[in-house]
Amino acid sequence: MKALEISGMSFSYNSPADKLTSGGIEYALHNFSMSVDKGNIHALLGPNGAGKTTLMKIVTGVLRGYSGEFFVLGNRMPDNTALTSIGCAPQAISLYMPLTALENLHFFGVMANLSDEQISERSDYVLAQTGLTDHAKKLVSAYSGGMQRRLNLAVALLHSPKLLLLDEPTVGVDPQSRHHIYETLIKLNSSGITILLSTHIMEEAARLCSNVTLLDTGKTIFDGSMSAIENLEKFFLEKTGRGLRDN
Repeated sequence: MKALEISGMSFSYNSPADKLTSGGIEYALHNFSMSVDKGNIHALLGPNGAGKTTLMKIVTGVLRGYSGEFFVLGNRMPDNTALTSIGCAPQAISLYMPLTALENLHFFGVMANLSDEQISERSDYVLAQTGLTDHAKKLVSAYSGGMQRRLNLAVALLHSPKLLLLDEPTVGVDPQSRHHIYETLIKLNSSGITILLSTHIMEEAARLCSNVTLLDTGKTIFDGSMSAIENLEKFFLEKTGRGLRDN
């Protein structure tokens, strides 16, 4: 079974008025297709503005108004029940800084309709998984950047997702935190969680992922096995060019 299957997806941020004024449609995703095998760690790569974050927002139900179709664990989306099987750690830290880690987890647990008992059990588990047990009662505002990244991941894991979407999960963290996150992702994947990893760190993708989808300007450039690529950074630059992307 595919954990995620996307076919012919297109999406534009332009309003109808914008489209009339500009004389055309500017697509964030254009006839984009990809599939993620259940049980894999799959890399989603592309330059800035390629459409990676847009894709994750669509899969998690944040954005609607797309064309094409996609399935999560065999369920045609949108499907509110299937959405509960998805966890997402966005690139922007999505935590409440004046609260402790435990208070953040309780808040997000309530939002996920978990019982108090489930929140308590799962909080202990995800804090242990992310190495934050000893810091559970500290304010998040006092956390280092790496600790905040790890708690961001813990929140995404709280409701026991089967498909985990990660958007730049190690950006701006020190080597120790990055190594711990890598180990955590490998353990999570070994437990049966499928992971879609968006990253700009080529070594990270090559190390963790068995398959890769490369997109640029909202279109699929490559979708296949990581083993078919000898040097990922060289391959990336050959496919997307060496020009700067400032969007």
